[in-house]
Amino acid sequence: MHAVAVTLAVLGLGLMPLAARAQDEKVQVQAEVVLASKKGSEVEPPELAKMKEQFQKQSFNFTSFKRLSLQTLEVTAKQPTELKLPSGTNATLQLLGIKDGIATVRVAIPRQPTLDVELGRQGVVYQKAGKYVGGELILVLSPPAK
Repeated sequence: MHAVAVTLAVLGLGLMPLAARAQDEKVQVQAEVVLASKKGSEVEPPELAKMKEQFQKQSFNFTSFKRLSLQTLEVTAKQPTELKLPSGTNATLQLLGIKDGIATVRVAIPRQPTLDVELGRQGVVYQKAGKYVGGELILVLSPPAK
């Protein structure tokens, strides 16, 4: 499963420009927590079908995807922004910098590798966030929905 964390994170590393104002040193990030498991075939809500397709292309055999939470976070350079996970732990996101419209954000989740990811206007970053009720929590980071 360690390979899952690294491979999932790499999916988002090349994603390009996220709307952000460098002088404000903050960026809006949509953070979604999804439970992926091999039990059943539920995809709820239907928008997670894209995630299921991406995982299948990467040979991850999850068959069920269920959104547990969805929120827009303001991530700053001044201090980490916390996101409560259903497993009882917190993920933290901190803006490291913005260059040419690309935000670099540090993502730290207990018992997972800390990663620095680049967020852009398009695409999604998937980060494993630990085991939970028979599956894996996946943190999905993307630009906020308009």
